[in-house]
Amino acid sequence: MTIETYRIIHLAGLVLVSMGLGGVLLRPSAESKPNKGAAICHGIGLLAMLVAGFGLLAKRAYDFPWPTFIFIKIGIWLLLGAMPVLVKRGVVPISLGWLVAALAGLSAVYLGIHK
Repeated sequence: MTIETYRIIHLAGLVLVSMGLGGVLLRPSAESKPNKGAAICHGIGLLAMLVAGFGLLAKRAYDFPWPTFIFIKIGIWLLLGAMPVLVKRGVVPISLGWLVAALAGLSAVYLGIHK
């Protein structure tokens, strides 16, 4: 696949993760059940971002040790993946979850553009 194809898949994954997080975090309290479709959307988006991200690494011939921005983006990916669980267990309040998810996503976009 081409670099552009990986970029499109990666960005589509970002959209799915954002939609999924919105659906999971958009509930009255941490005790109420999250939307199952939103959780599925979140998981598919995470998988798409992971596969396409590592595809981009391979196409751009980044050898290990990777640049620092890649490790930061992997950390952000882990944070976005864990956010529904952190909110569900009450570790992070829903309102703070919204803020953290938005800032983490914007940080990942910034790092992707400006490396």
